[in-house]
Amino acid sequence: MARLAKFILPDGSSIAAEVDDESIESSRVMRGGAVAPADFVVKANDTFETALDRIRSAAESMLHRLTSLTEPPDELAIEFGVKLNAETGAVIAKAATEANFTINLKWTRAKSPPTGAKE
Repeated sequence: MARLAKFILPDGSSIAAEVDDESIESSRVMRGGAVAPADFVVKANDTFETALDRIRSAAESMLHRLTSLTEPPDELAIEFGVKLNAETGAVIAKAATEANFTINLKWTRAKSPPTGAKE
C-alpha cells in the first residue's frame, strides 16, 4: 500500500513523497476488530538531501569508471529511476515505472584543439 514519507529539506521545510514501504507496519487493529490503515504520513529516516547524496555518489562513480576507459567515449548518457523509501532514503529503482523520479545525465567531453592551433 502506498504511503507518504516526509523528507526534511535544508531550510527546515519538508516534501512528501509517495512510497511503497513494506517496512512500515501496514495496519493496526482497532476496537471491535476493524482494521485501520497505519499512519498515512511517516517521517523518513534521512533528509531529502542526504537521501539524494547517495544517488549523487553513485552517478559520480559511474561517470568516473566509464570515462576512465582506455578509450573513453566522447559522450556519455546515463538514465535511471530513483525511488524514495522512508527507511533507506533514495534507491535506484529496478524499473522506471516504479520510480518517483527519472534522472537523465549527459556528459560531453571537451574537444581538444587541433595540434598546432593558436589559442
